[in-house]
Amino acid sequence: MPSKLAIRAVTASDAWDAFVAGHADGNFLQSWRWGDLKARYGWRPLRLGVFEGATMLAGAQILMRVRRLPPLGPAAGVAYIPRGPLAGSAEHAESLLTAAVKAARAGGASFVRVEPPARGSLDALRTLRFRPTSQFVQIPRTALIDLRPEPDGVLAGFKPKMRYNIRLAARRGVEISEARVDADFEDFLRLTRITAEREAFAIHSPAYYRDVWRSFLPDHAALFIARQQGEPLSALLTLRFGPTAVYLYGASSNRHRNLMAPHALQWAAMQWARSQGCEWYDLWGMADPAVGSDPLAGVHRFKLGFNPRRLEYPGAFDRAIDPVRAWALSSGLVRLRELVARLRNRPARAAAG
Repeated sequence: MPSKLAIRAVTASDAWDAFVAGHADGNFLQSWRWGDLKARYGWRPLRLGVFEGATMLAGAQILMRVRRLPPLGPAAGVAYIPRGPLAGSAEHAESLLTAAVKAARAGGASFVRVEPPARGSLDALRTLRFRPTSQFVQIPRTALIDLRPEPDGVLAGFKPKMRYNIRLAARRGVEISEARVDADFEDFLRLTRITAEREAFAIHSPAYYRDVWRSFLPDHAALFIARQQGEPLSALLTLRFGPTAVYLYGASSNRHRNLMAPHALQWAAMQWARSQGCEWYDLWGMADPAVGSDPLAGVHRFKLGFNPRRLEYPGAFDRAIDPVRAWALSSGLVRLRELVARLRNRPARAAAG
């Protein structure tokens, strides 16, 4: 790296978020708020920037979680970079990743896992001996809806059946409101538990969902509830950061599914995102078309009704710091997830967020 460039920790939240929001690959997973949220659940965020004078040219938020192995054993853990680094050149990406490995080693991590937002970091990852892994954290496929046209134009881009179902929900008395009080949030939690039982997937604790919502309030989050005659039928939590809003969590009742409440709910969230200045709505997770048994297959078909533009990320990459502990930790996590899946009689599934 030329001498005029320097890498240093970023300690100003406003400056960090302005950089992330303005970067072409910026994502809420790299936001200051997300790092602070994860800090309440055992992760330690470190934000590193590449600077030319006072100007930040590239950055990466690293989330570290390290524990000492009992009894009185060595430290073990992971340094994780979700949807980063945010860099405009391979040189900047390599500098950030080198610094991340150094920080992870100093912090006692066993390995570094990177899920880059674009292919521009791949050369740097190869140079620094990162290896592809199938053990992703964030689902590496998603789909985007362009919100830049006028609302009628956005709606016209959906498949005819989706447009029909959105209008059908309105005709049948489905009403959408934004959650404002704790009672609304309790409706979201109840619907989430119902959905998890029906679809057989793991969910976070109520406290975690509440923290996600509150961390991005008042201007970067919205929780919507769809009701018919006062009965909650569906719920959706969306976050916005930079030009993109993300459909992060959704849930629905087992009752009155013919009212098409989830369809209307998504359209309401898109309209909110557009009113907040967002240009894109991220459906946050699509199935692997090569895997017929992908647990996301059902929701994948639903999302295709919006006729979105599909996007595939480069995947996940690991760099071992202590090879033995890295293998043991990574393998142990895989075995634990598979055991839980067998006990629940369902396919293993990575949990995003």
